Amino acid sequence: MTLQGLILSLQEMNIAKEDDPERFVMEDGLTELLDGIYRYGVQIINLDMFQADDSEKLKVVLQLHQLDPEDCLMLGSTDRFFALAEGMKIASVGYVNPVLPRQKLSSVLMVVEGFEEVDFYFLERMYQREHGIPWTVIETERCDLREITLDDLDELYNLYQGKEITRYIEGLNEDRKKEEEYTKAYIQNMYRFYGYGIWIAVRREDKKIIGRAGLNHREIHGKISLEMGYIIGEEFQRQGYAKELCEGILEYAKEGTEFEEIHCLIEKENLVSVHLAENLGFIWQEELKIQGKTMQRYTKTLHF
Repeated sequence: MTLQGLILSLQEMNIAKEDDPERFVMEDGLTELLDGIYRYGVQIINLDMFQADDSEKLKVVLQLHQLDPEDCLMLGSTDRFFALAEGMKIASVGYVNPVLPRQKLSSVLMVVEGFEEVDFYFLERMYQREHGIPWTVIETERCDLREITLDDLDELYNLYQGKEITRYIEGLNEDRKKEEEYTKAYIQNMYRFYGYGIWIAVRREDKKIIGRAGLNHREIHGKISLEMGYIIGEEFQRQGYAKELCEGILEYAKEGTEFEEIHCLIEKENLVSVHLAENLGFIWQEELKIQGKTMQRYTKTLHF
């Protein structure tokens, strides 16, 4: 599934005020978005050109464009506009138009107040979120880091069977149904709310899952902090994957989060991870007791 159609009302995008000498004004960012989105094969459907004032008429408009509702995303500023998609699985992004106040926009996936950072990739991710398609968040030289799905669990259970794999990290739940429930909740509460988490590491050349890596929140001295973690399957170790993935994660943490620093919590005996953390520029801070284990806290500054 890919995004094929953008449904909008240009009139709802109009930011001209009543006393504005120009009758129609759009934000520059929106103009750039519409100008560029054609390059990705996305049809733009301006509902101002059709008398589509209910769901059935919207379906007819989509049929004229040879599009299914599931192919599209709606971009608008009023509750009335998004009500047209009632009963249809259409991704939706709301725009807070300053000249159209008192709109709840409660049915949309995301609300934006401007278009400076809205591009095709942003809309595509909102489309993917609506349809449960995992985001590929980081691309390294050899791997992709993407969000987990329930379909990954078979490979993960195989990965965690390695004798050394759970020596320093908690394994999966022996009850498969409980692990599935945990995974569903993690997708809903971590990915959807924060946009990041622990991801699946996939080797690009053969689509093989080689491990997991990413970001989590950890309470340290009463403060929510950003923690980096990783696990690499035994057959993929000693090939530089951990360093490659962690370098990508650090770059993401620097550009994609507002945390000033990032932490690694490592058992003293885990010399491989200690060496990697130091190689990545982390500095030892202290020894902590966490869930009955003695951990070494290493920290790296993200913003200078």
